Amino acid sequence: MKKQYFIILLFLSILFFGCPYQSDVELCTYEEALKTDKNLEGNWVAFHDDGSKDELFIEKIAKSVLQVSHKELDKNDRSKGVNKYRIYGTNLNGTILFNIETKEGKYLFAKYGWTGKNEFYIQTIEEEYMTKNFVVDSVTTDALKSFLFDRASNEDIYDDKIEFYRKDSPEYEKVKMFMKKSGF
Repeated sequence: MKKQYFIILLFLSILFFGCPYQSDVELCTYEEALKTDKNLEGNWVAFHDDGSKDELFIEKIAKSVLQVSHKELDKNDRSKGVNKYRIYGTNLNGTILFNIETKEGKYLFAKYGWTGKNEFYIQTIEEEYMTKNFVVDSVTTDALKSFLFDRASNEDIYDDKIEFYRKDSPEYEKVKMFMKKSGF
């Protein structure tokens, strides 16, 4: 049953993030992590071309750790699944990367950026890129950090951006109206 749950979680993560790289090691610990960006706290929504959407509720649980509740909704607003993650950041050569910790103790990695007052994007590190380029006998935190240090600013290592809008903000309302006019 636990193995089946992990497979479902991995599948949902792939749907949410594309095809992200997953690791058994983190880039830093909670204690080493950067102070959280308080502007990320709250409710966020990403709209997709097929009418489905992702909703995030982000809350601070420690000085450097955020808890994320991720709900996937189909085009009829029916829940397709709910996942919880802990995220905490590290700075690699000027690029902030999140450790995204799953319930199973696995890690995904992503960068984020602000595109407006109530808009941010997230991009995960791509599995295919890492498989081709990160070849080591044993994956350790030091080896992973060293590999990513000069590559973190390279767009080629990331999946496509997913844009999130603060729920009930003017930007959210504009996108929501656009999606309705487009038939979603």
